[in-house]
Amino acid sequence: MLFSFYYTDKIANFVLEKNSLYQKINDNKASYEEQAVSAIIEDNYIIPGLNGSEVAVKDSYYNMKNLEAFNEYYLVFKETMPTISLENNKDKIIKKGNGAKNEVAFIMENDNTLKNFFKENKLKANILVTLEDYSTKEDFEAINNDFKNYDKIESLLNNASLNKNLCLINDNIIDICKDKAKYLIEPSILNNTTFLNIKNNLSSGDIFLVKKGTNLDNLKMLVKDIQFKDLKIVYLSELISESK
Repeated sequence: MLFSFYYTDKIANFVLEKNSLYQKINDNKASYEEQAVSAIIEDNYIIPGLNGSEVAVKDSYYNMKNLEAFNEYYLVFKETMPTISLENNKDKIIKKGNGAKNEVAFIMENDNTLKNFFKENKLKANILVTLEDYSTKEDFEAINNDFKNYDKIESLLNNASLNKNLCLINDNIIDICKDKAKYLIEPSILNNTTFLNIKNNLSSGDIFLVKKGTNLDNLKMLVKDIQFKDLKIVYLSELISESK
């Protein structure tokens, strides 16, 4: 019986591959596919790669079958992972996202002034949380930053389906994060001392940790520069994702 099913499937595939529409999809697929881009690793650091896409020929054929003609809008794609992927190198530290995405991300310390700024300007941001200040009502993407109550925060984030497995590395928490296979993040520190240097060297992929007490005028100026350079402010999980 197994042989019969196998043989029938082989015959069906053979017939399908002789179909003119199927052949046209197969012949033209390379024009629509994108190669995956491998992550860049240097010592203990990594810049995430980018997934590629390839045409699912059989699915595309069935999608166009009723048309009886090739139409690129009916192509079906599937993602392909980079040869060197962030997912296989979670022990490495991320300082920047992939520059080709034209995105940056902000992380902020839990501070009402900072939270109000990001809320009022409808800007995406991540927030460092502890058991004392954790809330599911925040508009921000949370990062567990409580090494004393790490497992409790993890449970809260998991129960609310909000856990993005992000880890802002420091001496207290890095071993926990490595053990739990988190994404290890080392952002640029944004405060009143570092503001000008960050502003003058702004580039796609940057990750900023906004410290309490950072002058809001400086933060506003940096956001304007980001927007002027046509960079998108996204959640950190979006920035480091290898999906395009």
